[in-house]
Amino acid sequence: MLKRRFYRLDEISDVTPLTKGDLLSAVERGELQLCAWVDAKALGATKSRTELYPYSQIPLFDYRGVLGLSPDDSVKCIQTEESKVEVVLINEPERVSRWRHVSDDFPDAKQCRQNEALPLAEQRELPFFAFASIGTRTVLGEDLQNLAKAGVEEQRKAGAKRLVEAFLNVDNVLEKQSMVISREQLRFDLNLVNKVFGLETVNKERKHLTSDNPTASQSRGRRNRVLDVIERALKANPQGDYHAIHKLIRDEHNQHENKADFSAKSYDIDEIIQSIDSDVITWRTKSGDVKEMSRKYFEDSISNIRKELGYSKR
Repeated sequence: MLKRRFYRLDEISDVTPLTKGDLLSAVERGELQLCAWVDAKALGATKSRTELYPYSQIPLFDYRGVLGLSPDDSVKCIQTEESKVEVVLINEPERVSRWRHVSDDFPDAKQCRQNEALPLAEQRELPFFAFASIGTRTVLGEDLQNLAKAGVEEQRKAGAKRLVEAFLNVDNVLEKQSMVISREQLRFDLNLVNKVFGLETVNKERKHLTSDNPTASQSRGRRNRVLDVIERALKANPQGDYHAIHKLIRDEHNQHENKADFSAKSYDIDEIIQSIDSDVITWRTKSGDVKEMSRKYFEDSISNIRKELGYSKR
């Protein structure tokens, strides 16, 4: 069997010592969230799990890959043949396609006509939350709404012709819509299963590999653990400058901090970074002390580590 991250529910016993019953029981207790494979159009990105774009500024995209379900949606999906979901986690952002303005699909929607389009938000590189679908619904036009409020006398004065025109003059407004998930689409995330059940996790595998193949920083006995994080990010993006490397580490930290991603980290595998912004990184030493790294030290460290690794900046 090929090594994957996402598997069908019936495959649980092929890759773990668990049974399908164990898996479903954990879902029902709210301890494990499921995923689903989809081939979907016109999903709508959110800024974060709690912060949304105005409807007229929502980036739309198509997605063919695995998305994460909430605990409640996970339970619904195992209890019925088909379930509707409204908010999902995009687990594989590299499988996103046709990132675009909402006005590209719905130029006549009321919100798009009334609001000036701002620059399209940047496409995401790490997992992110999204509305399962964005569409439109038909509502009464303003003229008919005004006549309805005016009363019988005003409606009589308006005449039949105006009333007919008002009925025909409707608007389309943007709204979030649901996506139907069937049982056949359900998947489990092996990384999350390992974490929930205390099995061999990806993090442990990585630490084992690290002990056999230490980073350049570990072989030199560095005491500043952030340098190990920088090194891993540089190996992932050898040509990255300060901004690119900082963004890789910051995005990974923020996604896990907001619980938008439940997988093991790729760069800060020991979870030493406590906070990170454009000016300073707060990190934890092995003894538990909290220290700070300035932007200049971070930038200089990238140059030094790049030289140690033999990477030349093009």
